Amino acid sequence: MKWYGYALVLVAGLEVAQAAPLAGGPSGGRLLDSSPRAEFLVNPERKVEIRFVDEHLKLVPAAGQVVGIIAEAPAGKSRLDVEPREGALVTTTPLPEGDGYTVVVQIRATADAKPQNFRVPLQLEPCGDCQRAEYACTCESHAEDAGHGP
Repeated sequence: MKWYGYALVLVAGLEVAQAAPLAGGPSGGRLLDSSPRAEFLVNPERKVEIRFVDEHLKLVPAAGQVVGIIAEAPAGKSRLDVEPREGALVTTTPLPEGDGYTVVVQIRATADAKPQNFRVPLQLEPCGDCQRAEYACTCESHAEDAGHGP
Protein backbone atom coordinates (compact mmCIF):
# COMPACT_ATOMS: atom_id res chain seq x y z
CA MET A 1 0.00 0.00 0.00
CA LYS A 2 2.86 2.43 0.63
CA TRP A 3 3.81 2.53 -3.06
CA TYR A 4 0.52 4.31 -3.85
CA GLY A 5 1.67 7.33 -1.86
CA TYR A 6 4.93 7.46 -3.78
CA ALA A 7 3.13 7.12 -7.12
CA LEU A 8 0.80 10.01 -6.28
CA VAL A 9 3.71 12.24 -5.33
CA LEU A 10 5.47 11.40 -8.59
CA VAL A 11 2.37 12.11 -10.71
CA ALA A 12 1.71 15.38 -8.86
CA GLY A 13 5.33 16.41 -9.38
CA LEU A 14 5.12 15.69 -13.10
CA GLU A 15 1.99 17.80 -13.46
CA VAL A 16 3.67 20.76 -11.77
CA ALA A 17 6.76 20.42 -13.99
CA GLN A 18 4.62 20.35 -17.14
CA ALA A 19 2.68 23.45 -16.06
CA ALA A 20 5.81 25.64 -15.96
CA PRO A 21 5.94 28.30 -18.68
CA LEU A 22 8.21 27.67 -21.65
CA ALA A 23 11.40 29.71 -21.74
CA GLY A 24 12.07 31.89 -24.73
CA GLY A 25 15.26 33.57 -25.76
CA PRO A 26 16.10 37.00 -24.32
CA SER A 27 15.97 38.60 -27.78
CA GLY A 28 12.62 37.04 -28.72
CA GLY A 29 14.04 34.00 -30.50
CA ARG A 30 13.93 30.26 -29.93
CA LEU A 31 16.26 28.72 -27.35
CA LEU A 32 18.23 25.76 -28.63
CA ASP A 33 19.16 23.11 -26.09
CA SER A 34 22.81 23.27 -27.04
CA SER A 35 26.01 23.49 -25.09
CA PRO A 36 26.79 26.35 -24.97
CA ARG A 37 23.13 27.39 -24.94
CA ALA A 38 22.10 29.39 -27.99
CA GLU A 39 19.19 31.46 -29.24
CA PHE A 40 17.95 31.22 -32.85
CA LEU A 41 16.51 34.50 -34.09
CA VAL A 42 15.39 35.77 -37.51
CA ASN A 43 15.95 39.53 -37.69
CA PRO A 44 13.88 42.00 -39.78
CA GLU A 45 16.32 41.55 -42.70
CA ARG A 46 15.47 37.78 -42.66
CA LYS A 47 19.02 37.00 -41.55
CA VAL A 48 19.50 34.30 -38.93
CA GLU A 49 21.25 35.38 -35.74
CA ILE A 50 22.71 32.84 -33.34
CA ARG A 51 23.26 34.43 -29.94
CA PHE A 52 24.79 32.58 -27.02
CA VAL A 53 23.40 32.89 -23.49
CA ASP A 54 24.53 31.87 -20.03
CA GLU A 55 22.54 29.89 -17.45
CA HIS A 56 20.65 33.09 -16.50
CA LEU A 57 19.74 33.76 -20.16
CA LYS A 58 22.06 36.75 -20.32
CA LEU A 59 23.68 37.27 -23.70
CA VAL A 60 27.36 36.37 -23.92
CA PRO A 61 29.59 37.04 -26.93
CA ALA A 62 30.32 34.23 -29.37
CA ALA A 63 33.82 32.94 -28.70
CA GLY A 64 35.15 30.13 -30.84
CA GLN A 65 31.84 28.43 -31.61
CA VAL A 66 31.31 27.17 -35.15
CA VAL A 67 27.81 27.44 -36.62
CA GLY A 68 26.45 26.08 -39.88
CA ILE A 69 22.99 26.94 -41.22
CA ILE A 70 21.07 25.27 -44.04
CA ALA A 71 17.65 26.49 -45.23
CA GLU A 72 15.56 23.64 -46.63
CA ALA A 73 13.25 25.88 -48.68
CA PRO A 74 10.82 24.62 -51.36
CA ALA A 75 13.19 25.96 -54.05
CA GLY A 76 15.98 23.76 -52.68
CA LYS A 77 18.54 23.59 -49.91
CA SER A 78 20.87 26.52 -49.45
CA ARG A 79 23.82 26.87 -47.10
CA LEU A 80 24.06 30.26 -45.39
CA ASP A 81 27.46 31.53 -44.30
CA VAL A 82 27.76 33.27 -40.92
CA GLU A 83 29.97 36.09 -39.70
CA PRO A 84 30.50 37.59 -36.25
CA ARG A 85 28.50 40.74 -35.61
CA GLU A 86 27.97 42.49 -32.27
CA GLY A 87 28.70 39.34 -30.25
CA ALA A 88 26.43 37.10 -32.34
CA LEU A 89 26.93 34.93 -35.42
CA VAL A 90 24.78 36.31 -38.26
CA THR A 91 24.13 34.94 -41.75
CA THR A 92 25.69 37.00 -44.53
CA THR A 93 22.61 36.57 -46.73
CA PRO A 94 18.91 36.47 -45.87
CA LEU A 95 16.81 33.32 -45.68
CA PRO A 96 15.02 32.30 -48.88
CA GLU A 97 11.59 33.87 -49.40
CA GLY A 98 8.53 32.55 -47.61
CA ASP A 99 8.30 30.30 -44.60
CA GLY A 100 6.89 26.89 -43.74
CA TYR A 101 10.22 25.20 -44.34
CA THR A 102 12.94 23.90 -42.04
CA VAL A 103 16.15 25.64 -41.06
CA VAL A 104 18.89 23.29 -39.89
CA VAL A 105 21.37 24.73 -37.39
CA GLN A 106 24.59 22.92 -36.53
CA ILE A 107 26.54 24.19 -33.52
CA ARG A 108 30.00 23.13 -32.43
CA ALA A 109 31.36 24.51 -29.15
CA THR A 110 34.81 24.54 -30.81
CA ALA A 111 36.03 23.70 -34.30
CA ASP A 112 36.92 20.13 -33.28
CA ALA A 113 33.89 19.47 -31.02
CA LYS A 114 31.08 17.07 -31.83
CA PRO A 115 28.28 18.87 -33.72
CA GLN A 116 24.83 19.43 -32.27
CA ASN A 117 22.06 19.61 -34.87
CA PHE A 118 18.72 21.41 -34.55
CA ARG A 119 15.81 21.51 -36.98
CA VAL A 120 13.76 24.68 -36.63
CA PRO A 121 10.42 24.77 -38.48
CA LEU A 122 10.36 28.33 -39.83
CA GLN A 123 7.00 29.97 -39.15
CA LEU A 124 7.37 33.75 -39.05
CA GLU A 125 3.80 34.85 -38.31
CA PRO A 126 3.25 36.09 -34.74
CA CYS A 127 1.52 33.87 -32.19
CA GLY A 128 -1.83 35.34 -31.13
CA ASP A 129 -1.06 34.78 -27.44
CA CYS A 130 2.64 35.46 -26.73
CA GLN A 131 3.25 37.69 -29.80
CA ARG A 132 6.55 35.96 -30.60
CA ALA A 133 7.10 34.56 -34.08
CA GLU A 134 5.59 31.06 -34.19
CA TYR A 135 9.05 29.45 -34.52
CA ALA A 136 9.86 30.93 -31.08
CA CYS A 137 6.42 30.63 -29.43
CA THR A 138 6.47 30.13 -25.65
CA CYS A 139 2.80 29.28 -25.16
CA GLU A 140 2.23 26.09 -23.21
CA SER A 141 -0.67 25.14 -25.50
CA HIS A 142 1.76 25.06 -28.45
CA ALA A 143 4.60 23.22 -26.71
CA GLU A 144 3.90 19.86 -28.34
CA ASP A 145 3.02 21.25 -31.79
CA ALA A 146 5.73 21.17 -34.43
CA GLY A 147 7.56 24.46 -34.60
CA HIS A 148 6.60 25.71 -31.16
CA GLY A 149 8.34 25.94 -27.85
CA PRO A 150 12.00 25.77 -26.98
